[in-house]
Amino acid sequence: MTLRAACLCGIARDEAADDVREWVCYHLGLGFSHVALYDNGSREPLREVLAPLVARGAVSVTDIPLRDAPQLSAYFHALRLWRGRTFWLAFLDIDEFLVPLSEPGSADDVPPLSRLLRPYERFGGLVLHWMMMGSAGHLRRPAGGTLANYGEALGLDGHVKSIVRPELVTRPLSPHHFAYREGAFAVNEDGFPVAGPCSYPTARHLRVNHYYYKSQQDFEAKIARGLATPVPGGARTLDNFYAGCTRPGVRDTAVVPWLGLGADWARQAGWGYPAEGPDGPEATPAAAPRLSHSREMQALRQLWQQIEELCRRGVPESELLALRQRLWRQLCALYTSRGVDETARAAAVYWREQTQPPATAGGGERGESARI
Repeated sequence: MTLRAACLCGIARDEAADDVREWVCYHLGLGFSHVALYDNGSREPLREVLAPLVARGAVSVTDIPLRDAPQLSAYFHALRLWRGRTFWLAFLDIDEFLVPLSEPGSADDVPPLSRLLRPYERFGGLVLHWMMMGSAGHLRRPAGGTLANYGEALGLDGHVKSIVRPELVTRPLSPHHFAYREGAFAVNEDGFPVAGPCSYPTARHLRVNHYYYKSQQDFEAKIARGLATPVPGGARTLDNFYAGCTRPGVRDTAVVPWLGLGADWARQAGWGYPAEGPDGPEATPAAAPRLSHSREMQALRQLWQQIEELCRRGVPESELLALRQRLWRQLCALYTSRGVDETARAAAVYWREQTQPPATAGGGERGESARI
């Protein structure tokens, strides 16, 4: 069985050394073959923070000067550098952790990342949604790692992060989404085309835990670092932190089975690895957090779920045609209204095929096999 290599890209400036090490070790343990980091002028150089893993070739560090939009410059550089060298290239921030939502291990002993990405190999990219994680009441930075200490989920967010096939991407459009070559496009885990930085939230197999708040002490440090990609009106303040503290959350344990993923890599580097801090997650799963998304995205999600349910009941594809066409029209209208329709033209190629009446029985089978 051929395993597709996956590389992870990120950019950082003045992040706490323990946070960077936990992030790198966790994702190497998840199955990424390499972590490509960009150092945006850290006072403690990332090359020194990660020296043992840089020496092993598991991590590379590229210095990127302080400039406007350094994040997109780093992403563009990574796309060119890794094109032809890796099948997948993921883009995450240091406060974002990719979390599988299935049990560890499998019968064929395939790493969880490879197993979960395999169904999407024919697309230009896969987008995954944020699960916003709260501060868990911490004002000061607690002992132990990020994953163990912040187990309060605030809700699934409409914003996405991308795992792309570099040879099918032309450039980054934002930290969340990319422009694709003609005929290529990104999908969510449902196989639904996503042409912009947001989509209806779904997280059945994979998601991105976004530890945006952490403790107040961490958030104050985040404010001091500033934004890697400046956004009009996007300056952070402590009011943002306090607003997050007042949002209702629920205990979330999705990451619990994966807490030890980075331990072997940390040992090889001679570091300690936080397994479970004083406020570590409980062993029993909690209720699923609420979804937070726009009314339009909710309508799209409900329509998609209706189609999926009819498919499970064995309704012929020809009878689903009108629903699929309605879904595509609503998607195009939503993306056009939000000015993110650049890659919708490529997605239209796929959806024209999906919404054409099958000419023969073989055509109907093609329609089913094209769906994930």
